Amino acid sequence: MSWIKKITQIFSYLIFLFVAVALLLEVIFRILPTSDSLLLKPVTSESPILKYTENRVVTKQIGFNFSHVNTKKINNYGYATDKIFQEKSVKTKPVIAVIGDSYVEAMQVKNSDTFHAILDDKFDNYDFYPLGISGSPLSQYLAFAKFASNHFAPEVYIFLIIDNDFDESFESIKKAPGFHYFDDETGLKLLNYQPSNIKLLARKSAFLRYLNLDLNVTAQLRRIFSPTSINREVNERYNTDFLYSGRKANKKFLQGIEELSSTAKVIILIDGDRNAIYSGLDDRDRNSYVNILVNELGESAKNIANVCVIDLHNNFKNNYIKNGEKFNYEYDFHWNERGHLVAAQALSEKLSRMSVITTPNKYRLTNNGSDS
Repeated sequence: MSWIKKITQIFSYLIFLFVAVALLLEVIFRILPTSDSLLLKPVTSESPILKYTENRVVTKQIGFNFSHVNTKKINNYGYATDKIFQEKSVKTKPVIAVIGDSYVEAMQVKNSDTFHAILDDKFDNYDFYPLGISGSPLSQYLAFAKFASNHFAPEVYIFLIIDNDFDESFESIKKAPGFHYFDDETGLKLLNYQPSNIKLLARKSAFLRYLNLDLNVTAQLRRIFSPTSINREVNERYNTDFLYSGRKANKKFLQGIEELSSTAKVIILIDGDRNAIYSGLDDRDRNSYVNILVNELGESAKNIANVCVIDLHNNFKNNYIKNGEKFNYEYDFHWNERGHLVAAQALSEKLSRMSVITTPNKYRLTNNGSDS
């Protein structure tokens, strides 16, 4: 037998082995409760807002060992909620838009356990419409607000602020398609998104979904090879740039909030510094660049009429001192059921000061409490 034939046979065997293993893995992971693709829809100038394919029930597996499997409904507008959204022309109650990222999307908990669902269940005179897509920064929040204004005419907007919302508001830093980014010339710049044929094919593979969605292999590799982890000098330079970009994002975001607050009530809800709380610190970590931006955003927002700020730090701290239970999972830093409940309680206190006055053609909110 010639060496060429031997090499051909070995090569053929390796291909057969690869295909067999791939098929076996695919069968195994189709049996296991691997996360479904959320099927993010194309984002273009004709359809310019991030959303998932509508009216679906999806499986979400948190982590890697199938110990935390959740089922989520995607509603008629493509967002993770059981709530059916009504257009403003037919809505039966005043709408409160809840805008944010993965914390509003809340794939880690059941739809009924999210803070906005808890509030929707408590306040019969409001409809809470959550618009949240994982990875959304401050710039995208304003795009969501504009979309909500056009379609639902909310009386109140709630913005949930998380520590990665700031510098990622610029295309030069985040670069992910489908999002709106701050732009000096146009205000908000949309980066179109169209799933590639490879991505469309990968969505159909349970094993590839497990690698990408459950293990998050791409993000793990990016973290390992990130240049910001090489040495202290790079980290210092990164932090300086982060602070500059974050302050710029804060300014642009607050400009949008000021415009929005001329016709609606705005509540800015800020996540607490949970790591500081778990470490026994009384206040936010003052050495954190994120906390500098969070504090500056909150203080500036308080000076805008019709805007109130809820900083969850003390709410989380007091609850932790009393119960000693964390607000996130050990394997995932998103809020767990307790975290959502504490946030709902804080918002409930604020919303309880508001009343709805029905007039023949519109809803109007009056605030019976302090805005601070």
